[in-house]
Amino acid sequence: MAIPFKYNLRSLLVRRVSTAMTAAGIALVVAVFVVVMAMVAGLDSTIRGSGSPGNMIVVRKGSTTETGSAFSLDQFQALQFLPQIRRDRDGRAMASPEVPVQVLMEKIGGGRENVVLRGVTPMALEVHDQVRIIQGRMFNPALSEAIVGRALLKRYVNCAIGSRLRMGRGAWKVVGIFEAGGSAFESEVWAGAHKVQEDTQRGTYFASAVLKMAPGADTSALIRRLADDPRINLQGETEPDYYRDQSVVARQLRRLGMLVATIMAIGAVFAAMNTMYAAVAGRTTEIGTLRALGFSPGAVMGSFLLESLILALAAGALGVVLALPVNGLSTVFGNYVTFSTLSFQFRVTLTIMMQAMLFAAAMGVAGGFLPARQAMRLSVVDALRRS
Repeated sequence: MAIPFKYNLRSLLVRRVSTAMTAAGIALVVAVFVVVMAMVAGLDSTIRGSGSPGNMIVVRKGSTTETGSAFSLDQFQALQFLPQIRRDRDGRAMASPEVPVQVLMEKIGGGRENVVLRGVTPMALEVHDQVRIIQGRMFNPALSEAIVGRALLKRYVNCAIGSRLRMGRGAWKVVGIFEAGGSAFESEVWAGAHKVQEDTQRGTYFASAVLKMAPGADTSALIRRLADDPRINLQGETEPDYYRDQSVVARQLRRLGMLVATIMAIGAVFAAMNTMYAAVAGRTTEIGTLRALGFSPGAVMGSFLLESLILALAAGALGVVLALPVNGLSTVFGNYVTFSTLSFQFRVTLTIMMQAMLFAAAMGVAGGFLPARQAMRLSVVDALRRS
């Protein structure tokens, strides 16, 4: 026979002060957990969202990032004839040669930060499906013109259409604003590949090439051909795989966040344990009476565990509510993989909220187990004698 649920609710309400203090501690831990996980989810989504399943990125053999790669125009021209690459209506290979470089941009309010200036050709808009111009027009590759990702508009000076951005050795006229589905591209400036090569004195060398694969193309065969063909001799990887490797920063932040949350959770568990021990000590007579009425030791233990769980879940829900305002909040992060500044948004997802509630439940069970076991072990005679 189980002890009525309302008994536990009434007990929590009677001990308002200790209940509120314990709940506040658990709620704070849960709020921190949600905020950290929302930051990691937003950063991970921004990085991984840059990749398209139908695209392959090509870099120099042994390179782990675009910025650490370089290959010649002859190599790029050779790979354009591979049959696995999709063709546009005019029969041109849908391959985008790119030159991403780090440049310093002046922040609104002072200071400077590294931002990626990506040299591309007009084919880039065909290959990167998520990129579209939302204001202005595409740049003229023969002129010192550029288009700016929308994430840069409120952080850096001279990003409005018609302004002149001073980056590298020259000035670039902003002629358009683009969006890219919230991906990392929105934190970049795009300009003509050859103009960027001139500005950075790279000659005719590219850092990467993005290929749109033909429907049904054998990805493994294309990767082998890129590596084995002596005219090409490059390393290929699908964009989702490439950007998954680049999201190492998000994985490290997740581990760090879990460590911080775990340390805070230990304190919350001890607070819950202290509250429940006090409840057991203050309700010895009640426990003896419950046992005398026929409730089993297991029912008593289950009742106290349930009480601790109710407290933790209520506090967990409060913690989730406290963290909800960060959802959609924009911030920036210095990506040490690409050595550039990345803008992203916090994302509080349903999965994160469910994980937070499970985290709170685990704290409640951990904090209530020992006091509940102590309550179960009280004999009827001892409990009534202590009263």
